[in-house]
Amino acid sequence: MLKSLSLIGALLFGGLALAPETKKLPVPSAPVPISVPSPVHKSKDRPLRLSITVNDPSFLRVGVGDTIKTGDVLADNTQERDRLMVQQKTISLQINRLKNKQIFAPLPIRKLPLIKPLPAANYSQEIAAISQAELRLQQAKSVLASRSPWLNESDDSVYKQAQSKVDEQIQMLKSMKDLQMQPEVSQHEEAVLKQLQHISDKAKEDLSQAKGKQLQELQQLQINVQLAESELQQKQAALAAAHSQRQLQEFQASADVNKQVQQEEQIALEHSRQMSLYYQQQRDKDYQLAELGIRQHQVEDKLADLPMVRSPRSGFIKRIKPWVGKDGKYTTTLTISSFSPADSGTNSRSIPRWSGTNQGKVQAGTKLFPSPTIKETDESD
Repeated sequence: MLKSLSLIGALLFGGLALAPETKKLPVPSAPVPISVPSPVHKSKDRPLRLSITVNDPSFLRVGVGDTIKTGDVLADNTQERDRLMVQQKTISLQINRLKNKQIFAPLPIRKLPLIKPLPAANYSQEIAAISQAELRLQQAKSVLASRSPWLNESDDSVYKQAQSKVDEQIQMLKSMKDLQMQPEVSQHEEAVLKQLQHISDKAKEDLSQAKGKQLQELQQLQINVQLAESELQQKQAALAAAHSQRQLQEFQASADVNKQVQQEEQIALEHSRQMSLYYQQQRDKDYQLAELGIRQHQVEDKLADLPMVRSPRSGFIKRIKPWVGKDGKYTTTLTISSFSPADSGTNSRSIPRWSGTNQGKVQAGTKLFPSPTIKETDESD
């Protein structure tokens, strides 16, 4: 009867501390009536034996003589738990850093300034200059045509008349010599001949000078015609140069338009490439966040799957049996006594609580069973 009461008390205490266990100890289908309350109080003072099965003996966190309280960690894989918690913190930092990472969208497409169209072609100045040159050429030709007949003919009547008188006087002197006229008469006629000869020479000189002036004027008129023709050719060449310059300007304007179209196409292609890169960075960020979220859930699941054994009651560790290994598992039995170490005559030491972030508390979702496993047995005297 005392053993049954002790077992019931151990179950009561164990149920308070091991609420979230996955493997529950069998409970009788009907409550066991307790008529005598005094043995229940005595069962609290009886030693409690716990059978614990773990994957590694190093999971045991207590030793003989350690003072424990209800909820203290008895067995836990702290190394793996710390590693997973560091990994969880690292993933959280990566997620926060990735969420705070800014991805800037490309700037809108910059529009190039419009190219001003060429003004309408205008050759009025060149055409006017050609008209004036043609008019001057016509005038020069007209003057040359009107003056050429007069300039090509010379008035030699004066010279011919003077020369005729000279010839007559010479004939008269010959006749006088033949008739043997008096010397005084011959001398007089010779003086007249000299005077007539002088007049003839003067008329000849005047005729020569007049012909020279006419020839010079004719040449000047011909030169004026040539200059007018040259000027007309220059004005026509200026018109042709203006046409060529206009064609060059139109070609350059067309080249500028084509260049601007190419630049706009390049800008559009570059903007499209930047937008594609921006969307790719967004997708990469979302993918990395999703991947880190999966990894975070995996670490949380691993943390939740890590078993932890807590003490169902306060007391001190009276005895720990040697480990027994089987199928990769190690089993030992802890004896928890409610007597103080001073009363029992053994040395004791107070063990620290679990060194995790939630010290002395069970982490949300932490499994207490089945591994390491615990089996409560009441120690009989």
